[in-house]
Amino acid sequence: MSKWVQESVNGWTLHLLLPPSYTEGDRHYPVVYIQDGGAVAKACSNLLDHSFRSGKLPELILVGIEPHNRNDDYTPWPVPALHASFSAFGGQGSIYLKAITEQLKPYVDSSYRTLADSENTGILGCSLGGLISLFAAMEFPHIFGKVGTLSASMWYEGFLDYMSDYSWAERRGLKLYMYVGSLEGVYKVNAQAQMLGNTRSACRMILAQGYPAERLNYVEEEGGTHDLLFFAKHLPEALSWLYQ
Repeated sequence: MSKWVQESVNGWTLHLLLPPSYTEGDRHYPVVYIQDGGAVAKACSNLLDHSFRSGKLPELILVGIEPHNRNDDYTPWPVPALHASFSAFGGQGSIYLKAITEQLKPYVDSSYRTLADSENTGILGCSLGGLISLFAAMEFPHIFGKVGTLSASMWYEGFLDYMSDYSWAERRGLKLYMYVGSLEGVYKVNAQAQMLGNTRSACRMILAQGYPAERLNYVEEEGGTHDLLFFAKHLPEALSWLYQ
């Protein structure tokens, strides 16, 4: 049975899912770092375990990282709040990613049997967690070779412009899975109304730069909304495609 293990590393709380065969030998495993403490993986733990055991999904170590503050940790630069009753976005994403790459990943690689190279190291998240995961792919290309975004907050101010300045054609080794639901942002009157359109634009932009189409899996579900139900539904599919 897959096993969840909790660790505390330099003030960060980690939730690690170890695959069924982890205790049976000395095999090393790919690793995927997941935002929000791995909540999306916990929501489909039984399905992941079955997928590991049946061979539908290669066995992986999942590392869920609890944020200190989502609006700070998962945003690349400061942006005002979407509504007066909400907090602003602090833009501390670079600091958060530095903690992952310089503290958390070295700890995980030294404490567990991992395959530490970029080809076997992924990062994935939902909503703002998806945004920071995509940002990680661009900021740390030598570390993260597989990236999953589930309903990433592509409405974030300035992010499409940032992506357009990136040399996607040079990232031919990267595998990128992007999911979005067709109803995301449909009733919003703020920037979140741009969710679907901006996600589509991001995919077109990446491919237009010469990024290999077979390395990008864009999935859009008709009727999909912005919630854990759809995130958990697409997580096993994302992991399977990224690591097949």
